[in-house]
Amino acid sequence: MSTRRQRGIALIAVLWVLLLLAFLAASFSSSTRTEANLARNLVENAKAEALADAGVYRAITGLAIPIEEGGLRVDGTVYAWAFGDGEVRFAIRDEGGKIDLNGASVELLHGLFRSIGLDEQEAAALADAIADFRDADDDRRPQGAEDMDYQAADLPHRAKDAPFELIEELLQVKGMTGELYLRLRPSLTVYTGVDIPDRDTAPPDVLAALSAVDPEELEQDLAEEEEGDDALRENEQPALPSTPLSTSLSTLEEGGSDARSEFGIYTVHSEGRTAGGAVYGRDTVVRVDEGGEPPYLFLAWGQGRRELFPVAGPQEE
Repeated sequence: MSTRRQRGIALIAVLWVLLLLAFLAASFSSSTRTEANLARNLVENAKAEALADAGVYRAITGLAIPIEEGGLRVDGTVYAWAFGDGEVRFAIRDEGGKIDLNGASVELLHGLFRSIGLDEQEAAALADAIADFRDADDDRRPQGAEDMDYQAADLPHRAKDAPFELIEELLQVKGMTGELYLRLRPSLTVYTGVDIPDRDTAPPDVLAALSAVDPEELEQDLAEEEEGDDALRENEQPALPSTPLSTSLSTLEEGGSDARSEFGIYTVHSEGRTAGGAVYGRDTVVRVDEGGEPPYLFLAWGQGRRELFPVAGPQEE
């Protein structure tokens, strides 16, 4: 009986050891699969980032060529480019057509805010707050905000009392929200310093703001736009820009202007998508000087939001 008891205890011990080994094997297998998935995701993200960066340099190549010679448009036209085993989409905007946060008047800023739907009081308060944020004095504008106002609102920031260096600094201004910032960002710049943006390359919100400041210009803009639409209807659809590369581009969204401003500064938003579905966005601001040394110079470089590829759903387009 003693021998049987010992055998039973040994059997139970062996079963527990086997159970423990099975548990360790399952844990190791799960950990291995997780690490493999993480490694695969890292590789896919790295590929997507490389594709997005390739799109930036492809855009710069097109910017170095005049429009009439096959260069790329700078009015937000979305270009698609099959590259490697993935796809790249990018769009270019001329900074010269945007409202400069340091050079624009309070009236122009007010017009911009009204054009995107803010009411009179909200637009006036935000325009004054931006002016107080960037000027060197502590004199508060009628509806503006200086240090005491930031402190009273229990905000972590204070008026900078110096020019904007980055668009992102707009988030520190009293009254600015994240949603409003995203709405305004495509219309703003800090790279030109001019009081009036270039009308020929201005996006719709900027044109609306300019027209609010000078109603006579509104009639002129509407007349020119109507003439352009009539000409487009009478003529054949414009051919896509030719490219100096063997890999051709296609346009997903046609722009309406072939103009470029004199500044030669552009925002390039590029996104790369791998065959596995990973997407990476790149936002850059680049100064292009054809024949200069260097021929281009990056003024800003960072990760961008996903905007040009549809978000994965039941069946991604």
